[in-house]
Amino acid sequence: MNLYISCIFRSSSRLRLFAALLALALFFTGQSFAQSTFGAFTGTVKDAGGSVIPGAGVVLTNTGTTAVRKAITTATGEYSFLNVDAGSYSIEVTASGFDKGEFPGLVLQARETQRVDAALSVGGVSQTVVVNAAAAVVNTDTSNLGETRTGIELDELPLAISSRGSGSTSPFATLTSQAGVQTDSTGNLSVAGSKPSLLSVTVDGISTMNVESSAPSPELFPSFASIEEIQVNQNSNNAEYGSVSDITTVSKSGTNRAHGGIYDNYETAGLNAKNPFSATKPKIVMNDFGAFYSGPVTVPMLYNGRDKTFYFLSYEGLRLPQQSTVTQSVPSLAMRGGDLSYYAQAVTPSGQPAIQIHNADGTPFAGNVIPSGDISPTAAAALAALYPMPNTGPAYAISNNYVENFPTPISSDQGDARIDQTITSKQSIFVRYSYKQRSVSVAPTASGSNGGSALVGSFARPEKDTSFTAAYNYILTPNLINELRAGLSKFITSTTFDANSSLVGKLGISGIPDLLSTSVPAAPNFVVTGFTATGGTSSSLTRSRTIQILDNLTWSKGTHTMKGGVDYRYLNAYASNVFGSSRLGKYSFNGASAVGSTINQYAPFAAFLLGYPDTTTVSDVLDANMNGYGNGYNFYVQDTWKLTPSLTLNYGLRYEYHPMMKDHQANSANFLPDYSSFQNGQMVQGAIIVPNQQALTGLTLPSFAAGVSPLPIMTAQQAGVPPSLVYTQKTDFAPRFGFAWRVFGNDKTVLRGGWGQYIENTLGGNVVGGWAVSSSALYVSANGYNASGQPVLSFPSPFQLGASAPGTLQFDYAITPHYKDPTVQQWNLTVEQDIGFNTGLRISYLGSHGRDLDIEADLNQVPYNTIGYKAAYPTRPFPELSQIPTVVNGAESNYNAVTVEANHRMSHGLQFQTSYTFTRDLSDEDGGNPTGYASSIGAYPSDRFHPGLDYGNVEYTSRHRALASFLYQLPVGRGQRFLATDNPLLDRLIGGWQLASYMMFQSGPFMTPLANTGSDPTGTGITQTVGNARADVVTGVSPYLHGQGARNYLNSAAYVEPGNNLARQGTASVGSVVGPGTDTVSASLFKDVKFTERMNFQFGAQAQNLFNHQNLAVPASLTLGTQNFGQISSVQTQGNAGPRAVMLTGRFSF
Repeated sequence: MNLYISCIFRSSSRLRLFAALLALALFFTGQSFAQSTFGAFTGTVKDAGGSVIPGAGVVLTNTGTTAVRKAITTATGEYSFLNVDAGSYSIEVTASGFDKGEFPGLVLQARETQRVDAALSVGGVSQTVVVNAAAAVVNTDTSNLGETRTGIELDELPLAISSRGSGSTSPFATLTSQAGVQTDSTGNLSVAGSKPSLLSVTVDGISTMNVESSAPSPELFPSFASIEEIQVNQNSNNAEYGSVSDITTVSKSGTNRAHGGIYDNYETAGLNAKNPFSATKPKIVMNDFGAFYSGPVTVPMLYNGRDKTFYFLSYEGLRLPQQSTVTQSVPSLAMRGGDLSYYAQAVTPSGQPAIQIHNADGTPFAGNVIPSGDISPTAAAALAALYPMPNTGPAYAISNNYVENFPTPISSDQGDARIDQTITSKQSIFVRYSYKQRSVSVAPTASGSNGGSALVGSFARPEKDTSFTAAYNYILTPNLINELRAGLSKFITSTTFDANSSLVGKLGISGIPDLLSTSVPAAPNFVVTGFTATGGTSSSLTRSRTIQILDNLTWSKGTHTMKGGVDYRYLNAYASNVFGSSRLGKYSFNGASAVGSTINQYAPFAAFLLGYPDTTTVSDVLDANMNGYGNGYNFYVQDTWKLTPSLTLNYGLRYEYHPMMKDHQANSANFLPDYSSFQNGQMVQGAIIVPNQQALTGLTLPSFAAGVSPLPIMTAQQAGVPPSLVYTQKTDFAPRFGFAWRVFGNDKTVLRGGWGQYIENTLGGNVVGGWAVSSSALYVSANGYNASGQPVLSFPSPFQLGASAPGTLQFDYAITPHYKDPTVQQWNLTVEQDIGFNTGLRISYLGSHGRDLDIEADLNQVPYNTIGYKAAYPTRPFPELSQIPTVVNGAESNYNAVTVEANHRMSHGLQFQTSYTFTRDLSDEDGGNPTGYASSIGAYPSDRFHPGLDYGNVEYTSRHRALASFLYQLPVGRGQRFLATDNPLLDRLIGGWQLASYMMFQSGPFMTPLANTGSDPTGTGITQTVGNARADVVTGVSPYLHGQGARNYLNSAAYVEPGNNLARQGTASVGSVVGPGTDTVSASLFKDVKFTERMNFQFGAQAQNLFNHQNLAVPASLTLGTQNFGQISSVQTQGNAGPRAVMLTGRFSF
């Protein structure tokens, strides 16, 4: 970089250097997305009669820093200022023989092209005409669709109550307040139908994406006080931007005017409403506090940085000594002792009595009571160590019968610092650094990956986030500008809790091949259908790091503005303790095996007590660490052409190249399904490949090699594939086109549209699957009967391992060697109308089509059949392995939406934004049993041969969605319409009030009714991959219960079990029923007390869900045969939809 900077200062060589850079970029390509945050001013200068004025002088002044840029209008009277920082500006226009025109108070947002036209009257330049012309309320010159939240809106709209109340100082959760942005139940974002891995999230132009998951990093943001604005661009990004949708955050900079403040936000449970599903109100005392200060850098007697050097500093801290309510389903007291007579009162979903429980040999238990002598000691020990006693509900209850508040304190400290330097009128730089450290305690949950046992207790998840950006802008000539940026994004998080492998000894489980040392906390995972899983995780450390360098060159010539750039990134993802979730074993009881079905497929807890799991999973690990790295390159070129004064075209081409990531220690493997070889005289189909000889000899676990025999294990060179184990696609071209037409030649009516192709990059998610596979052995064993009629799996030795049990090893997971980068085509057509009163109306049609999207197909899946999985199992293509989950291209998506939006710019104290969106979002990428937005590698399809069977409504994209927000300075007090007074004391009391509100009304998420875990209509063992099969629909019966209480939501009579071995899925389609919608109104009320013109104290309150509307979550169970099928047991927590919460605020600024 130093060499580069030194070169550009030598004017004789600078053009040659830039030409060389662009030529070099033709040979480089990229994973990354060149991100600029600059905006632009453009306009036309005319006389009073409408004739253009060439040669007029135009001066742009940053009112905060006094930095000045100058331009001369072209022969057509046009001017432009490119690469302009977001901020406040004024424009001055002069021409010989005409009055001077001044346009003060212009506010430019990131990536905005703002049109400021001037009409000069005949006169002299000594005469000045001041035009208080606010920016147009419609977008006149670009084709993309985007929304912006300013720092003021983020502070004053009631958007961050739930996020701060949950212990986060990040604005990530506030993004759902913008049209097109939606979230699933775990907080993953989708923008205009794009899944999380199709987003790009940047801070000051540098990516903050998680390398491993290819999804956003929610905490990698500056603090609220340091944010100038956040912009969401959801459709038709030009060739400079690689992602389908992007979220751009711009940090605040200092100015010549010293400015600072301190603030505190406070929340306590005493002001909040109680969760209707909780008997008690969790304790919460949230205190979010901070300070900020900015101005010119001055050192008395040494340096005066006014007009040149500026700083912005901020600190934000959060303390949340809270409790979290944990609701779990645990066995009743009677069941713990073997008394399962309650099942005698139950019926199967098909209406048949489920009255009898048997031993594994088919002997019935009288009265459905298992004698204590028949209860497995391992099961009894697991009950004592991992399942808490029920503490709520009737004695016979087995659903949501344990409720407890767990201490889950969170603390956070964050600092942000930015320095801006104006070197000359043509050169400027800025540097920003952000660091956040969080200490998080997480309550046990129902998710097995998070440690579900309440007896194991809460666990710690500390996090460190680092973000750095440096940018250098050089105006070589008024028409040639270069931008150079570099930066780093990094986050580190870990998981630790108290349980350890001594639990295995207490449980009496034997045969675990890789017992963790007692210094590594871990817990085994018992998964019994109908009850909360006990966990199954262990301490781990993960790290994501991105180093990015990008360069953009902009050249304006006549009616063309051409731009090209190159972007380089170094990617690194580290994870310790691979397969940690199964190193102490996973034990599943779901009635799916022959043994479980014999005992009773509708009473899997009986099989648990008897010690007969349906499946078990356990891992053996040689090297538990993964440390992947990769390099990415990107090139783009585009042109913005003002074809006529009222028609602007934007077209460009992007080329991306995604070399597969590698592991620093070559600790990775892949599966080649098309490789054939003779091994010991027999033909063997398939092979396992590793990067090199080091991996083959030093990182291949002996038990893995023995377990997959006779499958060959070979190096990439021997197999004829790249060391990355996947071929790199070299045809990732992405053309873009857009237009903006001012229909009547003015700024009142604009027709805009665009189309583009976008490349999805899932490098991190794909390579993580291949890491450590050959240095680990993941055994998956299914229960059944041996030749003597005895169950194959039983406690205390519930495993079949290695060469003694061929076909039990799971290859978790592979990626097809000829993987293609998924693509999305996206388009929009928009009409905007200035309807007066500083209000714009926009109607947009948005669409996209994704193809070659990822699914995680099991290459060992047998075809749908009527003979059953046990009979078909020997016919699987690769008998040496059990499942072979493999990332392949096989899914598609289709998104169509119409949005109507009205925006009113601040005038007369009022600013508002409203929108309504009708959406139809369909895909098969979410798999056969969707639970949220698809990850970067997709999900298991119901049938890998026919992935279209899962095509349906995307779960968390609402069909109807209406949003509204406003800021209103109440017209009361001095100089206002009401109660105007000259009494300063009285004015301090009645004046300075501001009301703000955010409202959301949307239809509910889509849901998929499921068959009981023991049902497999496909005959493929679907429960081992997808999970539950789908239920069959009863024609003519409504799926909804009406008039039976809000918590009884779905009608079990509308569905039946499909049965087994029917060579089909259940007839209920993906996303065929709709969950409860959302109705929430949040509000803020602030009072400003001015001590001087610059010194102000603001206090007030913000309320989430002001009217405490009960927004019900989706039912706790969508599985037939469970006691709580279709019943709702919780409320929503995303998007200000939870119970009313009140946050008190105070801010002193000067």
